[in-house]
Amino acid sequence: MKWTESYKVKFHDTDVNEILSPKNTLKFMQETAMLQMKGVGTSYEELFNQKKAFLLSTIRLEFISPIYAYDMISVDTWAQEGKGFTYPRFFEIKRDGETVAEGASNWALVHTEEKRLIPQGEIDLSHFPIDEPLKTEHSLRIRIPSALPLSLVGEYTVKYSDIDLNGHMNNTNYPGLICDHIPGIDKIRITSMGISFPNEAKYGEVLKVYLGRVDNKYFFRTIREDGKINIEAEIIFEAI
Repeated sequence: MKWTESYKVKFHDTDVNEILSPKNTLKFMQETAMLQMKGVGTSYEELFNQKKAFLLSTIRLEFISPIYAYDMISVDTWAQEGKGFTYPRFFEIKRDGETVAEGASNWALVHTEEKRLIPQGEIDLSHFPIDEPLKTEHSLRIRIPSALPLSLVGEYTVKYSDIDLNGHMNNTNYPGLICDHIPGIDKIRITSMGISFPNEAKYGEVLKVYLGRVDNKYFFRTIREDGKINIEAEIIFEAI
């Protein structure tokens, strides 16, 4: 069973080309997931008060057709039975009944105080409706070619406006960080974006941003101050 919410896209959700930005596309998806959690009786805040939190492990976003200001959209989200420590979740955005964006993601449930992963079955989530998995065009797995040189293109300090109640950068803000470092972003449209999240970035942390390109793909890697990988990303684009 899918959970559905309806929204009107605001002008301020769109970018220089008047297209809903990747960051705000993900925010519509995540907001719908949060509303589902609240609606079925286990809100994110309730989990957090129990010292538990869902952390995004990897996500693939497919931007099938441009979404514009003042479009009316419906956003579906649903879970699927996972294995081990993996909690899958899927998203679909429709306009006038046509699918215009999709998302597939894997999450981990962590005990924030004990710093450990919580396996499937340790807590009761049977009240979360499940449905069939969504197969996106591109893989969830991010593979940066080993021979591809990545160049340092900037540094980014995690700010107050980036963080959530966990005290680290919210996953919905990473597409913005990525797009801010894509050359000529105003002349392209992103058609697919995959991001993996090995390690969180905390408030005040300075990230080094590395970039490489192969044909119509950009590859990103951000490195924390301790040398650990923060995120890796693959961006596929087309010219406007």
